[in-house]
Amino acid sequence: MVLTAARRVVRSLVVVLLVTLGSVALLSLAPGSAASVILGENATPQAIAALNSQLGLDQPLWQQYLHWLGGAVTGDLGTSPVTHEPVVDALLQRLPVTLELAVMALAISLVTSVVLAIVSATWQGTWVDRAITAFSSVLLSVPAFIAGPLLIYFFSLQLGWFPVSGWSRIDTDGLAANLQSALLPAVAIAFTEIAAFHRVLRADLISTLREDFIGAARAKGMSRTYVMVRHALRPSSFSLITLAGINLGRLIGGTVVVETLFSLPGLGQLIISSIISRDLIAVQGIVVFVVVVYVVVNMLVDLSYNWLDPRVRKVAAA
Repeated sequence: MVLTAARRVVRSLVVVLLVTLGSVALLSLAPGSAASVILGENATPQAIAALNSQLGLDQPLWQQYLHWLGGAVTGDLGTSPVTHEPVVDALLQRLPVTLELAVMALAISLVTSVVLAIVSATWQGTWVDRAITAFSSVLLSVPAFIAGPLLIYFFSLQLGWFPVSGWSRIDTDGLAANLQSALLPAVAIAFTEIAAFHRVLRADLISTLREDFIGAARAKGMSRTYVMVRHALRPSSFSLITLAGINLGRLIGGTVVVETLFSLPGLGQLIISSIISRDLIAVQGIVVFVVVVYVVVNMLVDLSYNWLDPRVRKVAAA
């Protein structure tokens, strides 16, 4: 178990290094530099070259990366040359928005998918099951950049139930206003997650319902709903929990489109503005944070899977 965990930690570190290095290499291919953004369009080549030298941007790319990596190992992700703000401070300011969106979207997805999967499995093969499956397929085909504008049009512009854009803080505007500003973006993110969760749980429930202990429970005269919720749901939810843990890490880094559509001050909007301004230091810091979160969540899910399921643990040991 310890050896397996050590191997996963090493693989995770390699993933973090490769992703951050790749992001730096890709950004370096874009025209312009942070110095030209800072000085403006009328800056002379001499002024740009002088500022690049001052910021260390005239050094080879590998030297810039190693210099940044040395600080990142100690928890210092550098200071943005554009905003002159420590990247860690910028992350901590934006993280609560992105984290709340991701957690809300995951909660909405889980609750909705569990209800739909239970109904589908209970009435397997009927028109109810087919209707829910079709509805799930529709959700799966509606990405966030389409769901977002549709939700804004109907629920914000037409009905006026939610704000079109912006973010309300809990400490200044109250919990109700905060949830009102976060619900539509979270629903837009949750659409595809609902479809994925529903399909996984429905398949596992149908498989579990064929087990002997389910037949024994039914033979005792227990109701269909009781058997489904009490006996079938728990052993069928293992794959769902695993998928939810993996998707949580992905959602934290996948709110870029939604935060841009709803003008939310989260990590997604921060990375877009950093890329536009060629803020290499900020981009590196955001990417490494998102990758670390994703890798850690995936690693914890894998380890918990080995711990919860003895059969997997035996296979890993062999």
